[in-house]
Amino acid sequence: MPAQYHNGESLQSGETLRVLAVSDCIEPQLYDNSVADWFGPVDVIISCGDLPPYYLDFLVSTLGAPLFHVLGNHCYLPHDPVTKQCSPDAFLGAKDLNGRLADYNGLLLGGVEGSPRYNRGPHQYTEQQMELNLLKLVPGMLLNKVRTGRYLDILVTHAPPRGIHDNTDIAHRGFTSLNSFIELFKPTLLLHGHTHRYDPMLPMRTLHGETEVINTYGHVLLNLTRPHSDAPWKLAESTISR
Repeated sequence: MPAQYHNGESLQSGETLRVLAVSDCIEPQLYDNSVADWFGPVDVIISCGDLPPYYLDFLVSTLGAPLFHVLGNHCYLPHDPVTKQCSPDAFLGAKDLNGRLADYNGLLLGGVEGSPRYNRGPHQYTEQQMELNLLKLVPGMLLNKVRTGRYLDILVTHAPPRGIHDNTDIAHRGFTSLNSFIELFKPTLLLHGHTHRYDPMLPMRTLHGETEVINTYGHVLLNLTRPHSDAPWKLAESTISR
């Protein structure tokens, strides 16, 4: 059963998960031994890519929470010249969500890695390739629907959907297939990175249909709640913080 906390305080009813989502930049305030005191209890860590293994390992060790992740187009590691993939042993103990599903204490997760193709580097995909990667999730999500009444709670990506938090250059343009995916399967959240928010006035949250799309650049701390174990997880209002 997931830990039942809300801003570090026990709940009398229902369930709450505190999720730390990170991507794209190492933040000094997180890469610090006092981070656990600052955040309080964290139940799960999600990385949306472009972070080195040592940083993620530090967060896992210091916060005592499991890690689920996808890779970005910059994964800091040597790559096989043929497959253009990094070693699966690089992120020991982490659950790679690329083209896969996971169930963490009733939180249904799935993910796809990478960015649009712009220089044929590793972890870069055409729109058609991204569609195929998303299709890998569908059989398991259909089983989720039968088993739990919903397909997915959180889709974890590196790149955003087209027209949501993306940029106009080829490397940072969003994937159209992500728009279609969340419109069809309606996950509660899509968490992404890739788009750097140097301007704090840029939006980090956008509601697309029934899915809240959140840019996790740096970090965001999310409180998810549900009234009972058969209900879907929802983002608690006014509990997202940076």
